[in-house]
Amino acid sequence: MEFECLDIPPASPVMAAYKDDEQFINTYFDYKPDDTGYRERLSELDGREFDRDGLCNAVRAFMEPLGISERTAVHLEELRSGAPVVIGGQQAGILTGPLYSVNKALSVILEAKRLREALGRPVVPVFWIAGEDHDLAEINHVNVISGCRTEKKQFPMVPGLKTTASATRFDKDLMSGFIREVFRSYGETAHTAGLLQTAEECLEGNETFTAFFAALINRLLGEEGLLLMDAADPAIRQLERNHFAAMIRRSEEIAQGTAETEQRFSEDGFGRPVGAEPDAANLFYVEDGERFLLSRKDGRFVNEQAGISFTERELLDIAESEPERLSNNVVTRPVMQDLVFPVLGFVGGPGEIAYWALLRPAFRALGINMPVVIPRSSFTFVTRRAAGLLGETGLDARAVLGGAAASKREELLARIHDHGAEEEIDRLEAQLAEGYAGLAGKLEGKGRGLPALAGLNLEYHSRQFDWLKDRIRESVMLEHETALSRFDLLEAELLPEGGFQERKYTPFQFMNEYGPGLFRDLLRAAPDRAGIHLLVRI
Repeated sequence: MEFECLDIPPASPVMAAYKDDEQFINTYFDYKPDDTGYRERLSELDGREFDRDGLCNAVRAFMEPLGISERTAVHLEELRSGAPVVIGGQQAGILTGPLYSVNKALSVILEAKRLREALGRPVVPVFWIAGEDHDLAEINHVNVISGCRTEKKQFPMVPGLKTTASATRFDKDLMSGFIREVFRSYGETAHTAGLLQTAEECLEGNETFTAFFAALINRLLGEEGLLLMDAADPAIRQLERNHFAAMIRRSEEIAQGTAETEQRFSEDGFGRPVGAEPDAANLFYVEDGERFLLSRKDGRFVNEQAGISFTERELLDIAESEPERLSNNVVTRPVMQDLVFPVLGFVGGPGEIAYWALLRPAFRALGINMPVVIPRSSFTFVTRRAAGLLGETGLDARAVLGGAAASKREELLARIHDHGAEEEIDRLEAQLAEGYAGLAGKLEGKGRGLPALAGLNLEYHSRQFDWLKDRIRESVMLEHETALSRFDLLEAELLPEGGFQERKYTPFQFMNEYGPGLFRDLLRAAPDRAGIHLLVRI
């Protein structure tokens, strides 16, 4: 395994500002992502109270069926005894979903390890799973390389299903067959059978998206002591009762502050990542596993489409007696996370950091500061096949990530295109059109519809000329198919559909080539700096 740190331009204006503009950080965040910021945040956390026993008991209960490693047990006790956490999270995709889920977990582990050494005290890595999310279309598929392109393989589900990831059960045999189909697309290697067995073992007793995801992440990274929790866990909900009540009482302040900040954010040229509304409640009501977003109207909390309406007192009673019937949205989830966990640093991707920039008023409404916000790292894996293609095309991976494969393909097409033949066809077509124009003139007045008939005959010949051009192009493409396919396959490997691997392929795509220890080895050898993009040759 070899590493190269790539100087990739920031993914968005927000990330460029977060990286280079101190005023941007001072405007939208509470702490700079540096040692001073961490120490200031640590001082704030030391002055706050958390239900550490309840939290650790809930996390342990969630993880025990998955298996608790020795390091995980140590981290649980450190959290119980006063350690802060570095935290990040993601939705529960099949086979862990796209690589960025694991990239976040790796970034959390690396930053917690770095801060443990820098601060001289325990710092615990935590990964929360967005089990309360109900957009199943975002997590019910896997992308694979098929030929020279990316192919989406979708797990069959009931259309229109809106239950949360933690409440949605799937047919185990159907999922097993789906996973086997995905692995057939990966191709057979010395590691395939073992990885498939791992996936099958993680299916046992874990027949919701959240449970299956948690089992896989724990199998991959459990030895690193990564703590896992489900944001929809009823035990966690019990810890959130008083915090839900505070959010209900402060709902108007949270909504107005977020909307005003987003307005300024937009005026500063960064867009509207949330679409915040002043009348939003920023909470969901859960019924039969389905979430309904609430708004505030005439002093009530409502979802008019679903016919749901509560007074503030009724919603406060639900928070106290049935907190599992409430759920956070994109605005209140980060705040709830910070109220339940002693968060030293939050690891997020570009999209998350964009909407976190709006949330300082929401944190302040609950009497707390935002944690340090840490850009996650990215990893692009160069397989043996990709390395071979780089050698054959004379490109390097950095250039491909910048779009060079597509450019080189277009250059090759321009060189091999038979312009001479097409120009001769165009000349013949022009001559024919001129001749038909003369013919149509002579047919004027000779018979009803004869000029139009000549025009139709010309159209027929024009279609034949187009057909001939297409056949010539196909013949040229076929003759140079191997050379052209190298560029297509190189893009499918390194820049699928114009985006980074991490947004398309699962970790199993690359473990199938390297082996099950890919990410453990990466953790031991990778630099522990946050927010970098590493090229990893495997």
